[in-house]
Amino acid sequence: MSNLLEVKNLEVSFHTYAGEVKAVRGVSFEAKAGECLAIVGESGSGKTVTSKAVLGLIATPPGDVKKTSEIIFDGQNIMNYSEKEWRAYRGKDAAMIFQDPMTSLNPTMKVGKQIMESILLHSKVSKDEAKKRALELLKMVNIPNPEERMNQYPYEFSGGMRQRVVIAIALACNPKLMIADEPTTALDVTIQAQIIDLLKKIQKENNTAVVMITHDLGVVAGMADDIIVMYAGRIVEKGTVYEIFNEPKHPYTDALLKAVPNLKNENKSELRIIPGTPPDLIAPPKGCGFASRCQYCMGICKEQSPEYTKFSDSHEAACWLNHPMAKEVYGIKDIKEVFEDGK
Repeated sequence: MSNLLEVKNLEVSFHTYAGEVKAVRGVSFEAKAGECLAIVGESGSGKTVTSKAVLGLIATPPGDVKKTSEIIFDGQNIMNYSEKEWRAYRGKDAAMIFQDPMTSLNPTMKVGKQIMESILLHSKVSKDEAKKRALELLKMVNIPNPEERMNQYPYEFSGGMRQRVVIAIALACNPKLMIADEPTTALDVTIQAQIIDLLKKIQKENNTAVVMITHDLGVVAGMADDIIVMYAGRIVEKGTVYEIFNEPKHPYTDALLKAVPNLKNENKSELRIIPGTPPDLIAPPKGCGFASRCQYCMGICKEQSPEYTKFSDSHEAACWLNHPMAKEVYGIKDIKEVFEDGK
């Protein structure tokens, strides 16, 4: 299957009074039509900045997307777009479900009008046709009494219903690419499941490429085809869902998985945590960004950034533990043996 989206060497910085914050540092990945790519990592790892760059939403100043970056959508480098072309691209070709629906919806505008706004902007249709399409979208996202809800304001909706409205707006023009930034945050478990089922249905029926940004590895396991693990503005590991969950090759990925509560654990067993804090990206470390928090850290980890080691066509990780010399030191054949000893 061909790639709908290709991001190559994406670098994004923010110029602040304290200095240049290098939020995204050389990120490259692909997303295929009809599949879901999940981007996971702690807050501040660069997930949302990456997604906003794909939609041309990095405000300049203070943001700065480096000219060496490439974002290729449907075979075209959109980094060369004019502001008019960006506006035509957003909503029609690519759409985003923002993290907090209450702040992404206009509190002074009725919900129906907000959905119609995108349809009227990108399609040559009458207001009546746009209204009809808005009603169809509300029904599609399972909003009860859509005719009545069309004339209500966002504050009259529950959190889960507002998230459905945001999804309806994102779907208004049948985009080829949908970016979902923490779409289930602050929702209860039942509503989370409904939102995920809805996104999976949309992805399958419309052959939409979905880029899911989340902290929730449970959501990732049930939704994604491929996973990118980000830390300190870089991708530390990428692979299929099976490869990341069953054969992690980076200590950070392993630590994230071990931090998830397990039903098999005893009631009094302590939850695993990742000690320390992410590095300051005003002065990024010259070696591995995870070195200061890694229990397997070696001298070279602090001095030199590791290259990617490929394990399959879909799986690669940037960690010195995968280097043949490190395997000799530890007396192992696979990094998994180190993780098992350190559990």
